[in-house]
Amino acid sequence: MDNYNDVKTGLKQLNLVMSVNGSGNKRDEDSFSYCFDDKGGFIAVYDGYGESSSSPYVCLGNKTGGFIASRLAATITYLVYHNGNFTFSEMDSIKLSTDLKKYIEKLKKTVRSSEQNRVLLPTTASIIACDYSRKDEIFLEYMWSGNSRGYFLDKSGLCQITDDDVVEKAEPIFPNKNPRVINLINGETEFKINSRMIKTYYPAMIVTATDGAFNCFSTPMEFEYALLYTLNRAKNVEQWESLLDRLIGEFATDDYSIMIAAFGFDDFKDLKHYYFERSRFVFEEYISRMPKESDEKSNDLIRKMWDSYKSDYYR
Repeated sequence: MDNYNDVKTGLKQLNLVMSVNGSGNKRDEDSFSYCFDDKGGFIAVYDGYGESSSSPYVCLGNKTGGFIASRLAATITYLVYHNGNFTFSEMDSIKLSTDLKKYIEKLKKTVRSSEQNRVLLPTTASIIACDYSRKDEIFLEYMWSGNSRGYFLDKSGLCQITDDDVVEKAEPIFPNKNPRVINLINGETEFKINSRMIKTYYPAMIVTATDGAFNCFSTPMEFEYALLYTLNRAKNVEQWESLLDRLIGEFATDDYSIMIAAFGFDDFKDLKHYYFERSRFVFEEYISRMPKESDEKSNDLIRKMWDSYKSDYYR
């Protein structure tokens, strides 16, 4: 985690970047990457799919395909951005897909020459690039593959920008914990990097997470409240990171990764103040009313709350 207000002079638009990562299933197959300069940058998370390639590769340090794939995708994303290839156009996702396929093929040759014929190397990706070179506006480019998610968070609440690549679409209030994920970055089948661009204004916060993080919570309302509750309890960025990690780690049954970046705030106190009313609203309207039992009556209540919440969640 880096608080750029403290350690980077010249990045006045960017207040903080932080990551929360844990190994809920002991595979350690999630990964993340980020990079920022005086014009913009990106945050990203990756969820390696070990269950699709469970045999470790001896020539790669006895790591699973999911472990290797998530690290490779993180490295390639960094290199593409660092080499100046993020142009905030449809070419970004094409360039990223092309480079990923090229480096996966190189790695496959190394593995095949020593031990295996079939090399899957599957991982999701959720990347949020930002351009804050203009005075008042921020351009955000969301790129993703699989079911890791990219969000935007402001006074109107959490907004999911990405669209899960899964076979069976389901309402996030009753999520499928084991969905059939498609369009994974991998070494055996075709895949693509989806993209969507939005424009916003200061202040702003962006969030990207693997399913091990947001699936700790039964509804998006609870996931949003987890982010804001830990923010409001924290005295600084380091403590926010620690509190959020502890909260998610308490419920996690899978590897989890979250990256958060905030822009346009005076300081951490200003950031907390900006989201205080939203945090109180989410608690009063949703969290305090969340049923403790699971039955048809309580499910109906959750559906009613979701109907109220989702208009902003799917802006």
